[in-house]
Amino acid sequence: MRIKKFTANNYADALEQVKRELGEEALIMSTRSIKPNTPLSVRNTASKVEITAAVEFKESPVAALEEDLQLEGDSGLDMKSLIFNLLSEKGQAQTLGLKSNQVETYSHLVRNGLDENLASKILKKTKGNSDENPEKEKLRVKNLMKKVIPFEGEITLRPDGPKLVAFVGPTGVGKTTTIAKVAADYAIRKNKKVALVSLDTYRLGAVDQLQIYGDIMQLPVEVAGGKQDFCDIVNRNRDKDLILIDTTGRSHRDQDYSRQLKEIFDAAGEVEVHLVLSVTSQEKLFSTTFQQFSPVGVDRVLFTKLDEGLSFGPLFNFSVRNRVPLSYFTIGQSVPEDLEIAAPDRVISLIFN
Repeated sequence: MRIKKFTANNYADALEQVKRELGEEALIMSTRSIKPNTPLSVRNTASKVEITAAVEFKESPVAALEEDLQLEGDSGLDMKSLIFNLLSEKGQAQTLGLKSNQVETYSHLVRNGLDENLASKILKKTKGNSDENPEKEKLRVKNLMKKVIPFEGEITLRPDGPKLVAFVGPTGVGKTTTIAKVAADYAIRKNKKVALVSLDTYRLGAVDQLQIYGDIMQLPVEVAGGKQDFCDIVNRNRDKDLILIDTTGRSHRDQDYSRQLKEIFDAAGEVEVHLVLSVTSQEKLFSTTFQQFSPVGVDRVLFTKLDEGLSFGPLFNFSVRNRVPLSYFTIGQSVPEDLEIAAPDRVISLIFN
């Protein structure tokens, strides 16, 4: 969308300028009178008029908008948002390159945390008539969103020895409780042999918490202080179907920890890594945490505290941008009831609640 101001001696001349430069399809955004602001002016000096008009500009709408309004930095972004809100529904649709019946769905997605550009791209890929019912358009959007979210589902066990699965992530997201839920699912519901291992020798009480869960479910719990300890523990539990590994929650600024984990995991063989994130965290933390643990190799992402979340669009943004398959969701503190396998319909229902 190109936006420009026109000044003339009267409205007729200003409108003629708008039509001549922007064409008949231009939208009038605002009009105002401009009185002369000079000490030499006299009371009877004629006022001028200013018209702000906009028209769809296909070649480079953002560049044109910034050039015409000289927008820079955060103030520019605020001005763009203000301009968008001032436009009519038809104007908003033109700005985004969308049909008029898509604006309602777009607004819903953005209100629920979906990235604006991502929401716009999704809507542009749906095909429908501009006069179609918005509910039908929303249904097509839901179906498309289901197709683009990567899923892998629950942990798949190996036929030849224990499957090693580590849970990494920032402190406070519920890694230890999540491990207990997964352990209970496999040990109690699926009747599999499970062992619990803690690499969290840093946080007070972390091992005690895991030990309590292990005692309740009658599962072995071991603590590894380093690479050799971890390898010895894995070798002692070769008869198990699943070995679940708890790790220390660290700040996203701690880059060394992920490299230490990689050395430990590489020494023991193949380890499937699940990144644990809380939906209550800021979306920026999702990305920084993913980058922090990228040296380890993140295979899946698991979101906790769905029962406390207010906006679920960031969940979609993260998984689609980074192409990391979703594995599980947790929705409370109960073990093992509050664990569910991530599914497309569930994500869509959270966003379109």
